Amino acid sequence: MADHLTEQEQIESLKRWWAENGKGIVTGVVLALVGYFGYQWWQGAERAKAEEASDLYQGFVEAVSANDGAPDNKQLTTAKNIGQQLKTDFAKRIYASQASLRLAALAAANNDLETAEKELQWVLDNADETALQLLAKRRLASVMAARGKPDEALKLLDGSVPSSFAALYAETRGDILLQKGDKDGARAAYQQALAQLLPEQASSAQLLRMKADNLGSAQPEAGVSEESSEKNTQPAQESDEQ
Repeated sequence: MADHLTEQEQIESLKRWWAENGKGIVTGVVLALVGYFGYQWWQGAERAKAEEASDLYQGFVEAVSANDGAPDNKQLTTAKNIGQQLKTDFAKRIYASQASLRLAALAAANNDLETAEKELQWVLDNADETALQLLAKRRLASVMAARGKPDEALKLLDGSVPSSFAALYAETRGDILLQKGDKDGARAAYQQALAQLLPEQASSAQLLRMKADNLGSAQPEAGVSEESSEKNTQPAQESDEQ
């Protein structure tokens, strides 16, 4: 009889425990299942999006690469349409930024600097990859300078950049300063670029030296020049007095 009561007590205890905790357990299991299958669905959706973006970009590359990189009007229109679709539907994926960079290069080659600036600004505003942002910023500075906005372009190049971009930014700064007529500033920028070249960028050294050498030696400051001139004339004056 005691054993029977013990079993009954255990059953009643289990019922009470289930009444108190059963709903929570069921809810937890359901949430876990929803989370698991939801994550699986999300992964599948992400893979599908990645594949769609990749396929679009492949079509874009084929269009801009036609005729050895000189697409005709029809191919260029196709590339622009695909590029716009990538920017609209997949703005945060690398394919969209890469497409904009290519479209900017094509626009600049056709002297459509306004379009080139817009494409590069889009990359700067939307790309998540630091390297793409830095590349777009450097190219945007060159385009802005070519459009007659050198001061804005120089401001865009302000600030520190990773060592892999330091020489490129310094060279671009030199090009813009030279455009403004600041030869001394340009020479200093080219020399800075030479000093910041990484070993794997050594192939750029010859061009940078040529740019710096073509500007000749730095001109002395006016005050220094006058002081030197006065010193050189003093012995002659003393000789005349004697």
